[in-house]
Amino acid sequence: MAQDNDRFAPQPLAFSDQSPTVAVYGLPRADGYTVAEPRAWHAGLRIDYTSHFNEQQSGNESLLFDGETTRAAVVFERGLANDWQATVEIPFVDHSGGFADGFIDDFHDVFGFADGGRSGAPHDRQTFRYQRDGRVALDVSDSPSGIGDVRLGLKKRLAGMGDWGMAVAGELKLPTGDADRLTGSGAADVSLWATVGNNQNGTSRWRMLAGAGGLYSGKGDVLEDQRVQEVAFGWATLGYALAPTFVVEVQAYAHSAFYDDTDIEALDGTAVSGALGFDWRLSERSQLEFAIIEDLNTGASPDVSFLLGLRHAF
Repeated sequence: MAQDNDRFAPQPLAFSDQSPTVAVYGLPRADGYTVAEPRAWHAGLRIDYTSHFNEQQSGNESLLFDGETTRAAVVFERGLANDWQATVEIPFVDHSGGFADGFIDDFHDVFGFADGGRSGAPHDRQTFRYQRDGRVALDVSDSPSGIGDVRLGLKKRLAGMGDWGMAVAGELKLPTGDADRLTGSGAADVSLWATVGNNQNGTSRWRMLAGAGGLYSGKGDVLEDQRVQEVAFGWATLGYALAPTFVVEVQAYAHSAFYDDTDIEALDGTAVSGALGFDWRLSERSQLEFAIIEDLNTGASPDVSFLLGLRHAF
């Protein structure tokens, strides 16, 4: 494999949907085709900060997601023989009323983004509530936090074709979090996907990457009567290297609905998020990524998220 040129390989903005009723399941982050060298270790920290405001009503259903979620995950990658890589991700999840509602309102105003009515809602409130047929099906309003669901991953880099690199990967999410606190789902999930991207030979300033796959999730304890256990997902990334060590990127990530038997778009809508960010190689061994993520179809995915990631190779 073109290990010497991997520093020029496209790297995605490593985010996925952080909605309270989606992030508890095993939807994987966008992923690239590179793997760690045999016997090498990579360690990283990824922090997702998400501001939620989604208020919807239809017939006998009503939903209100209002609050902020910070998800901090430590990630360890180990290069194995024959271009395999093993990954462990251990997250900590904190839901709260937060502090950034005023900033997010100004952010939407400056860029002209739709705010879904959040500017008229109380600031610094935390409630994730869904009511159906006069019954409260979900109510998490006590600013919970705790260890999330641990993920175990395995990836195989393929030979690719010419300048195009390829990989196949899978992930097992374990039920180590707490469904009652929305730090986990209460079930194990399995996801599989394939990734293809350009610049395997390291000769282009343009970075192109795409991936797609499927998720099969256990029934779990979050709105279990309405769960869709098979979910499709995919992402596409386009980047340009302003310098050999600094790449600006735009990215889209989409997935099918996690729930059915509902008219609430936040539950049964196809979610599409768009991101703008950068990948900055600080040194031969260290990388920093940052992204701003917005919902492209308002109501089906979180209002706005910010991603900060740091990775170091040993």
